[in-house]
Amino acid sequence: MSAIAWGLLGPETLASERRTRTLSLGATVRSFNDLAVPGLGGVWFGKELLLATLGVAIAERIRDGGKRTQNIEVTNAVEALACWLALESTSWKRDPRLRGALKMSGKKDLSFATVCKRSFYVTQPMRQATVQPLRALGLVESNGERFNAFRCTKHGEAFMDAAWDAFKPHKRSVLDHLALWARGVHDDVKTSTELRRALSPLEPMSESAREFLRERMVQGTGNDASRRRKALGWVEALRDKSQQPIKWAAKPAMMDELHWRDLRVGALFFAARDSAIALLDQIESNIGCAANQLMSMDSPLPENVVAKVTSLRQHAQTFLEDNYDPSPDRQATKFCLECTEQVDDRLLEKLLLREGHVLRQRGRDILPGVAFRGIQVNDPVAARSSEEDGAEAEVAQVIPLPEGISHRVRNLFLLNLDLCNELGNWLTAPTDNDGGVS
Repeated sequence: MSAIAWGLLGPETLASERRTRTLSLGATVRSFNDLAVPGLGGVWFGKELLLATLGVAIAERIRDGGKRTQNIEVTNAVEALACWLALESTSWKRDPRLRGALKMSGKKDLSFATVCKRSFYVTQPMRQATVQPLRALGLVESNGERFNAFRCTKHGEAFMDAAWDAFKPHKRSVLDHLALWARGVHDDVKTSTELRRALSPLEPMSESAREFLRERMVQGTGNDASRRRKALGWVEALRDKSQQPIKWAAKPAMMDELHWRDLRVGALFFAARDSAIALLDQIESNIGCAANQLMSMDSPLPENVVAKVTSLRQHAQTFLEDNYDPSPDRQATKFCLECTEQVDDRLLEKLLLREGHVLRQRGRDILPGVAFRGIQVNDPVAARSSEEDGAEAEVAQVIPLPEGISHRVRNLFLLNLDLCNELGNWLTAPTDNDGGVS
């Protein structure tokens, strides 16, 4: 795979490198997440959007100068540089806002020609989480959803100006200096404290940039903007309250009935989806421990698998009993009907058809697939769709949200903290024995 495709989904033979059990539910997952917080994608702090906007702007500058390049290649390199500078300044201390600590450790050559290589940085950059919000917030424009087709808008330029007006690395604007770096004209990106502070995901954005981003999130008159405003108002209210669990029965006053119902039924769907993944994880673990590396459906199922099957049926039935499905073509209902199949081997067969690459069926036997690992149960990476991938899963503190709610509401809570310049302190606050902030 070439460098310009770095971060895109690879062919099936690469699935063992990083697997995601989507169960053919990608569109369904996206629909429930968009009903929760429209247009947010996987973003959970502002620098993700800022660095992605910068990458698009630099790539445009290079192309305008007559040199061929792609947005993905440049943006991944900008993100890698930002994380390297932040890690270097903290003696390579890990933080959920940074990626690549293991991959980039010991690397000293920061020329663009080196940093843009796929081998330099992670295969799942933060940039992937920004595709939807960059367009939804008007920071880029394009004729489609492909990141390489994005062009920076006047709003994107205004965002960068608001963030970096006070920063002049080597007496240049951040955009000008990094455009020279990307063209191979000027490779000094290590010595400027201003450049490190401007790019580092650990450094807060300027107050004007935070205000600008908040305005982009709440502007508009349509349903999407209205839902973002109400959800943002809710998580802002949570910021000022003690960390007390919220129950689904207690609808917040600022949320309308339909929005809250969409959130709740989405949580029921996610519970069924996660239960299905837990079942597949358990089967994988059992096969990994088996001498013949298979599980026969002609034999009685192991007790731990039976327990997961029972749990899956219960979660799927709970979704169906709610009798409300806003997903496209009622795909969530179709999935949950499959998961309430009362004959165990038929239920497993239906799930294996959705599974694809970690497990496979041959005759009556369940066998390892190309992404088989065999010993991990409830793998948190496999339990996400590609839409839900993100380092925010590493955040340790408890967020007082209803059980099972869309990860986008969790992300919005964190993003709002960032817009209030409180995220850094919140992430590093000590936790009590139950995982909450003390």
